[in-house]
Amino acid sequence: MMRRFDMDANDLDGATRYFEERAVQGLFEGYAWSGRVEALVDGDGAPWGARTVSTDSAGVDRQSVYVLASARGRGHLSRYVADAAMPFVTAPGCDLEDFFTKRGVPYVVAGRFTETREYRAVATFFDGRRAARSGVDYMHHIDEGLAVLRDVGASDRAWRAWCLHPLVQADEALAEAYPRVAELTDDPRVLALAMEYRNVANACLSHRAIASASDIALGPLPEVAAMLRADKVQNYKDFLLHHRDTHPRRAALDRYFRLWLERLEVSRDDFARLFCALQPRPEKVSLEAVEKG
Repeated sequence: MMRRFDMDANDLDGATRYFEERAVQGLFEGYAWSGRVEALVDGDGAPWGARTVSTDSAGVDRQSVYVLASARGRGHLSRYVADAAMPFVTAPGCDLEDFFTKRGVPYVVAGRFTETREYRAVATFFDGRRAARSGVDYMHHIDEGLAVLRDVGASDRAWRAWCLHPLVQADEALAEAYPRVAELTDDPRVLALAMEYRNVANACLSHRAIASASDIALGPLPEVAAMLRADKVQNYKDFLLHHRDTHPRRAALDRYFRLWLERLEVSRDDFARLFCALQPRPEKVSLEAVEKG
């Protein structure tokens, strides 16, 4: 099974895949990836790493460098940062904070939320699994959903409950999680939100006949409504990109998502904006282009 973040890539393609996955994760902190990856070479022209650039929510460009597995321990990164003018962005799992700090290199750490027990729990639950039809990593649903929660200004508890929802939504998953539920979160209100999300979402799945948007009950908690918005926006985006013309139930699913978005008061303009924002690569497909086929 493929690991989501390949920390041992030995070529530019492997490093690019690594940057692509990190770019999806960067969405929920407002990072926009340039999509450009350049090889870093030594004095003899031999590649030792790769470099890319992302722009943070304040408009600041920050670079990330990936050192190829076969080139580590040879001082390449130390020599590179000594002359680097652009600040860096790194992630908690890269273990570069001490390295940058000791050398006085300007940097920020993106993705601190990934260190929460709820995020770690869903990452372990999915364990690199991908959707059968599209091949998309299931963790994209979590990361892109978090980006929607960021967009609507949802609470930290909503973020953490969003991470837990796959562990409790299906009956089989809930039964598996129940014996270790105390390990999943340290806040009972987070668990309450995840369970209420299960209640509301499962009451209106895509196989249920829905006459109108008013048939959809959202429940009493605003945090759950925000989580539902994250779910339906992200799922509809993936449906349009990967299944709109091929899924055997495409007409019914399209109507299902449209009714949900109407009930959640997500306007077409809001969805069109998020549809593009949730695509980390710069060559984004617009909603209008998809609808025109």
